[in-house]
This record gives sequence, structure tokens and C-alpha cells, in this order.
Amino acid sequence: MKLLLFSWLYKTVVSTIMLTCRVKYFGKEIEEQLKKQGQTWIYAAWHENTAMTAWFIRNEKVAMMASDSRDGELIARGISLFGNIPVRGSASKGGAKAVKAMVKLLKQGHSAAITPDGPRGPLRQLQKGVLYISLMSGSPIVAAHIAANREWVFPSWDKHRLPKPFSKVVVSYSAPYFVDRNRLKQDEAAVMAEVQQLMQQNVQRVERELLQS
Repeated sequence: MKLLLFSWLYKTVVSTIMLTCRVKYFGKEIEEQLKKQGQTWIYAAWHENTAMTAWFIRNEKVAMMASDSRDGELIARGISLFGNIPVRGSASKGGAKAVKAMVKLLKQGHSAAITPDGPRGPLRQLQKGVLYISLMSGSPIVAAHIAANREWVFPSWDKHRLPKPFSKVVVSYSAPYFVDRNRLKQDEAAVMAEVQQLMQQNVQRVERELLQS
């Protein structure tokens, strides 16, 4: 009962805050192009964006990973309330099962969302799981980042962020990145570095826009 109450509270708070905010998008056309092509994709957003990612892709039936912990149960319920599909598991627990479930849903036509530095960090450091989900599903990685000019930053390992009411919120999506099987096999580190750079450049685009606010 408490988990359900907290999940509804989370949805209500985030939805109410976003009603007051101004939102600017970069790369929104990328989603539209992929949809027209009938292509699923994988949103890759740092763990600090977890709370907001569920709101921005609400009611899209996106497969979103949540850990098999008690905290993960709260997140999973929030994902469901926002009209998406929770997939339980993480790099530290239930990982193989979660990867298989994500790949299956991507092949069935659902896009996915992953926090590639979760569930425990290091902060903004890519873990390789997202590369193999992309490879096995044939779905490209689309880096996503959300930030606001006025926001709360919580004292958690990921410095989780939540916009304050009446903020300017910037959302940015990168060009799609398709993982090449041969390159990944030959030089996994190089592919990881490319995706890490893609995500960092996407963060920097958001930060530049906020500096002009």
C-alpha cells in the first residue's frame, strides 16, 4: 500500500511541476523519423534523469528497466502509472533475464529506455549492457538528457535531478547510433568510448542552452 501511495505521489508531483514549466526540445525530429521507418530505439539517459524520463515518454509503451530492489519496485510502479512497461533487473541482479526481456520487447515493436550508469554508478560512466541490447535487438541507441535552469539536486550517488516549478526545461536527443557487430567484437572499448562521447556531447548541448537562459 505504501509503495502504491508513493508511486501515485511521484506521478502527481512530477506531472504538476511539468504543467508549470517551459520545455525546449533538441532532436525531437529524430523520434519522428525513426517512427516513420518502423524502427524501435533505445533511449540511453543517465540515472539522474530517471524520474523525468518516465514523464517525457509517458503513454508510449516503452520498456524501461528497474532494478530488482525495493527501490526498483517503487520505480517500476511509477513506470506503469506513466503508461510504460517495467522490466525488472539490473547489472547487479537479474541482469541476463532483464536483457532478454528488453530485447524481446524491442523486437516486438516497443522502444526501450535504459540508464547505462545504473543502478549504482559510477556517475555518468557507461556500462556495456546497453551496447549488447542494441546489438541483439538491432535497435539504435539514442542518447537522451533532461535538465532545468532551476532544479533540485538530491544527495544521492547519481545526484538525481527534478525541475522546480516554473523552470525552463531542456530535452535533447542525439542522432541514432547503431552498434556494429564486427567493431564491437574487435574493439569493445572503442565502441564504448564512442557511445560515452555521444552521451556527453548531448549533455553539453543541454548545458549550453541553459547557460543562455
